[in-house]
Amino acid sequence: MSSCPEQTFDGVTPEKWQILQVKATENGVTLNSDAGQASQQGFTFSWRYDAASATLTIQCLDRPFWAPCGAIHSKVQDIVTSSLK
Repeated sequence: MSSCPEQTFDGVTPEKWQILQVKATENGVTLNSDAGQASQQGFTFSWRYDAASATLTIQCLDRPFWAPCGAIHSKVQDIVTSSLK
């Protein structure tokens, strides 16, 4: 299946990045470095965290046919924004 557009999040401090890494692991994706790629249950995500600019970019590179980008973006946004509070 095709990839989804990137999502970029601002205000991701190193402390919030650590919280987000834990939440991502709880949701089945291990973010074990500041940049990388991981696959789980038919989904492949890439991410880049830039501590200097406090930005995080996440992209779903591959997904099952039944999972629309809108639903994926919503789930990613929920996880990230709950970590940034």
